[in-house]
Amino acid sequence: MRKFLFQHLHAIRLMVVLTMAGLFPMSLLAQQPIGKLNMKKYNGIDVSHYQGDIDWKEVSRDSKIQFVYIKATQGTTIKDDCYKKNIRGARRHNIKCGSYHYLSSQSPIRKQFKFFKSVVKKHQQDLIPMIDVEREGVRGWSGRQLRDSLRLFCRLMTLHYGKAPLIYSHYNFYNECLAPYFNKYFLFLGKYSWPQPRILGSGRHNIWQYSERGRIRGIKGRVDLDRFMSGTQLSDIEL
Repeated sequence: MRKFLFQHLHAIRLMVVLTMAGLFPMSLLAQQPIGKLNMKKYNGIDVSHYQGDIDWKEVSRDSKIQFVYIKATQGTTIKDDCYKKNIRGARRHNIKCGSYHYLSSQSPIRKQFKFFKSVVKKHQQDLIPMIDVEREGVRGWSGRQLRDSLRLFCRLMTLHYGKAPLIYSHYNFYNECLAPYFNKYFLFLGKYSWPQPRILGSGRHNIWQYSERGRIRGIKGRVDLDRFMSGTQLSDIEL
């Protein structure tokens, strides 16, 4: 064990020296797998129909899970097949719930919001709503069209639900297309390697989706694992 540890530390020192000398790519040093130990450091999960039937009673026995975000809608016509039973099941077992909309460039924003609020009832929500902004979903929009559309959706959500929404995106896409314009919002960013995601400009993100391959009792397949970043707690995202 000591011999292995010495060799491991020596390898790290060597990589740092080579990096400083320009002989080792910084990207390889910076992006490291999450690791089994850190896979267990979660505060919440996010789910959709991809997880199939969930045993929420079993999930609720996991004391680390403080919250769940559940997919509700996409565009103007797609309601997640499992939304109704997921929101009821999770709340029945006292798990704090929020709902999210997958943003689409294929239909008007006001119609998307109208669809979302018809499905996501305010009295069933424990957490602020979330907008899922992904490259595939908004393909075809220019950067300005995306930002204008997201601003409108955020404004409509704030007026209806009483608080500004949470914005989810992959950290690369967020920095490329949305930062720093939306840095004032609560941010939920996906990145599946170390170090934690960082945003361009002032501000910080609040929740890190650090794995898409989590295992939770009560869920048959893989599930996204999420953790609060320093300075953020459950009360910050409560509705």
